[in-house]
Amino acid sequence: GLPASMIPSGTAQEDDQNNDSQASTTAPVFTWTNSRKASSRGRLLHGSDSTCTYVASNDGRGTDGRRTKSCVCIYHKPTNTLQIYPSSEKGTVFALHQSVSSYQDSKSVDYSNLSMKERRRMVFESFGSNKKKKVLRSQDANVVEMKSVVGAGEGMMQALGKQWEGNNLVSDSNKKVIEELRKGGDRKTTTAVEKAFAEARRAFLPPFDEDADVPYRVYDSQEVAGDDAWGQISRVVDACIHKEDWKEAIEGKYPWPKSTSALLGNIANTNLKKGTRFKYQVKTICLVNYLVKFHNRASKKFMDGTQEELTKYLGLPNTVSNRFLELFCAPSYDRGRGGYATTKQLKDKRVIYTLVMYLLAHGKEMKAGSIEQLCIDMKLETKDAVNFYREAGCKCVKGKTGHTSVSLSVPLVFPPPKRGKKT
Repeated sequence: GLPASMIPSGTAQEDDQNNDSQASTTAPVFTWTNSRKASSRGRLLHGSDSTCTYVASNDGRGTDGRRTKSCVCIYHKPTNTLQIYPSSEKGTVFALHQSVSSYQDSKSVDYSNLSMKERRRMVFESFGSNKKKKVLRSQDANVVEMKSVVGAGEGMMQALGKQWEGNNLVSDSNKKVIEELRKGGDRKTTTAVEKAFAEARRAFLPPFDEDADVPYRVYDSQEVAGDDAWGQISRVVDACIHKEDWKEAIEGKYPWPKSTSALLGNIANTNLKKGTRFKYQVKTICLVNYLVKFHNRASKKFMDGTQEELTKYLGLPNTVSNRFLELFCAPSYDRGRGGYATTKQLKDKRVIYTLVMYLLAHGKEMKAGSIEQLCIDMKLETKDAVNFYREAGCKCVKGKTGHTSVSLSVPLVFPPPKRGKKT
């Protein structure tokens, strides 16, 4: 890495840099955190500017040579002079490891096998204007898929086969479709757009089994919670379930939201046999309660602090808090403090996980008579909740009483991709 030092404000080097009219880039912004949770000694340094990122670490007093004098030497070639400036009389020297953002080694690209179209695209992506890039995106959007051609008989297959073998006029996605049509006849084919949308759906929705034979096996609350958090919930439920006032024991001294408290009350009044499926439903209700609480507490775009500090702030068990931070937040820095950030996409993911688990908590029927109270507890518009449920393959119906019911059936059917508005 490149050796660099943190220089206090007001030094001669900083004044010289500020007066340099040829400097066209802004100085990098640095943030730091403690290198160890149990000690205040040692720093982890992270910085970035418009082109590079910088990472450094220092173990603390006694190991960084703080008692030695560190200087920066500047050699001026025209006058053949060397100027020396002190750099760390009252600070700490960091050895920065520099990396260029979005750097791609030219050796990793095999230019010999690139087609003329791919070479042309790389040139325009690197040096082309925004107007030309927009034209290329428009051309990609207007590509006709092979499965959309009406009357694609044997003659067309043979003609396209000759083009395929002779040159690169047929795209890779259409080559795969041609192969599928040759092998399977009328078998349904999957385009590249559909595959990409399916992968994005997998990343957004809770884990699901698209081939499930019954509705309650499509989604699994245990897989959503993870082993550690599910074990924590299981220990609480197993300890309270055989008590006479088990509902009050599970809820504890802190009040639950009305939606999850009503769910627990309904299952308590059914007098069901307290078997495996009963416990699974109670544990799912507890998971929904934690999700609603996390949703309301983690409303800020950035929460500063470590996992232990955020566990106290969120008011959740440690394993549950860590699991939710892993699923719905991203480690980040803001104004020199480390913490967790929440983007719009992660917030939507958090909402749809909560809604689906709420439906699963209603039991094997996978039908919720009303979602209005849950929307109130989550400060969520009902129409937005309906859109999320439909994205998860559910059916939503608004009854005569004004309540919106949600149900899930098999085979699982997802809505088709939505085309964005033209700009």
